[in-house]
Amino acid sequence: MNRKRDVYYWQERSILKYLKEEWIEHAVFKIDSNGVEGIGAGTPNPDYGETYKTTMAIIEKLRKLTEEWKNLNDYAEFEREMDNIVKFDMSSKTAVEIAIADYILNAKELDLSKILFSESGENQEMKKIYVHKDMGYAIYEEIYDASTIKIEFLEKINLEELEILRANIEKYNVWIDFKGLFNHYEVRKILNIFEGINIIAIEQPLPVGSEFAAKDLLMKYPIFWDESFKNVHDILKLKNISTGLVFELTKFGGLLKTSEYLKLARRIGLETMISSRIEHPITLKWAKKIKNSFNYIDLDYEHYIEKTSK
Repeated sequence: MNRKRDVYYWQERSILKYLKEEWIEHAVFKIDSNGVEGIGAGTPNPDYGETYKTTMAIIEKLRKLTEEWKNLNDYAEFEREMDNIVKFDMSSKTAVEIAIADYILNAKELDLSKILFSESGENQEMKKIYVHKDMGYAIYEEIYDASTIKIEFLEKINLEELEILRANIEKYNVWIDFKGLFNHYEVRKILNIFEGINIIAIEQPLPVGSEFAAKDLLMKYPIFWDESFKNVHDILKLKNISTGLVFELTKFGGLLKTSEYLKLARRIGLETMISSRIEHPITLKWAKKIKNSFNYIDLDYEHYIEKTSK
């Protein structure tokens, strides 16, 4: 047996409140070598067909690679080797990549968040509000100190609920994430209902594949794309119909790809947001370490988490 280090992985879950889901599962990955630890986590994204089981199955493939890799400080080379094993499940890559980044920080005092990322000029933070049918509005009592919020549609709601939502958000600066759930007519109708509210940007207003139909909206609102943006090809395709792009650590499999795509987006003049679904605290911690590299920051959703535990 040629194992150089111990590697463990396990499941944890975040217990939720105010949402229809009761919990979200996370995969946690730990490296332990000569008393030096690195711990990473990744949360499967059902929008891309990921589940806890798919993530853990791929992490099992990566465990042997991690155990036998000669020098984990060779971060970029390890990531390239992971690409040969992991094709689509980015949550598994994120858990392993962040664990290695954590390991390097503990072993060598090298903070990859500072090596790979540089600060941007403007960093506007906001609190998240998830919008769904029959949502309770007690959530607004928890964000009383916010000046800017991001409302993220999880599903379509009726006209009456839209009017109630409008009354609750009209005092804020508002970022609207449509999640690609609506057609062009429905988006315009919602924006008309919200007329008079200070809308600072709209995100993924149309489904993937319909981006060019949003050109008329771009004349009035800054538009950021999320689900439509997955790789370098998408950045180049969207550059003329975008104000900016939305980044997530788990979306791109960790720090290296996030850094690579961020530099390209900046180079062609696009603004950027660092965002997150409800993730494990370790993933969120690393996202917050790089948040000042982005123009907009959507990482404040603690009001939806009751606790995170095994």
